[in-house]
Amino acid sequence: MRRSTIREVASRAGVSYQTVSRVINNSPDVAEATREHVLRVIAELDYHPNAQAVSLSRNRTDIVGIIVDTVTSTFFAQTIDGVAQALRRRGRFLLLATVEDASQFDVIDNLQHSRRIDGLVIVLPLANSLSLCRLTPSRVPTVYIDLQYDMDVYGITVDNYKGAYAATRHLLELGHRRIGMIAGRRDIPVGQLRLDGYRSALRDYGISFDPNLVAPGDFRFASGVAGAERLLALDPRPTAIFASNDLMAIGVSHVAMRQGLRIPDDLSIIGFDDTPEAALACPPLTTMRQPLRTMGEMAADLICRLLDGETVDQKRFIIETELIVRSSTGRLPAD
Repeated sequence: MRRSTIREVASRAGVSYQTVSRVINNSPDVAEATREHVLRVIAELDYHPNAQAVSLSRNRTDIVGIIVDTVTSTFFAQTIDGVAQALRRRGRFLLLATVEDASQFDVIDNLQHSRRIDGLVIVLPLANSLSLCRLTPSRVPTVYIDLQYDMDVYGITVDNYKGAYAATRHLLELGHRRIGMIAGRRDIPVGQLRLDGYRSALRDYGISFDPNLVAPGDFRFASGVAGAERLLALDPRPTAIFASNDLMAIGVSHVAMRQGLRIPDDLSIIGFDDTPEAALACPPLTTMRQPLRTMGEMAADLICRLLDGETVDQKRFIIETELIVRSSTGRLPAD
């Protein structure tokens, strides 16, 4: 079925096609009676404006881009969902792009300098995140989620240092003194901040830092397994392990159960993020909640404020984490 055109609407309504265009774009310089008449004709002819043409005439698309490393991780999935829901409430849409390490700068540059999006949300960490923040001046407003760098850009993050401190303190208050840690990637600030929080909590409780109790990790399940195997081979082994994210903590649980250890009687385990897998783990995982959907919603709201012409003086928004106690941590049994 052939679609009606703007000129056919204008002819039926007895006005110029420029007047029809002004009605479509809700321009104020159209008499109310004329506006109502044109809208009736549009409905009668079932006319639908070309979305691309309307966007060009308004110099905006109502689309916000979001760039993430992957969509297979629930960390990113929850964040994306928060962005999408908040944009939908404001009448805007989401364009999703995932990037590989080698192509991320090309993808970001193409999006920022295209006319396909009005704003951009970048979810860190990506490879070379610091270079990314420094080297990509943007044509469009840009907000970074999980930004840990001290830079003059808009960013939403949690206090990773305080979250790791609280996770370690939880184990200390349960009586644990030999606490292992599976660290995150040391080449990004999140990994280093969580390690720093762990070390500070030990120090404040009068416990010397033992580097042998820290295993390297990369936030993936396999590194949680490898780290647990290394830590649980120590003599004496740790009575508790803090993993820098939930996926690695679940890897610790798998190793512990495979070795016949009871959780939390023989080994307490705590993670970080509170992804859906944490509550479904066996036993359910104690963790530090990082409000991922809230971070996404805040980033979307901030982008929309900037697109609507608001002056936003605050650049950095820091959200507190929350300790979620489940069955994987318990008091150290008396000898």
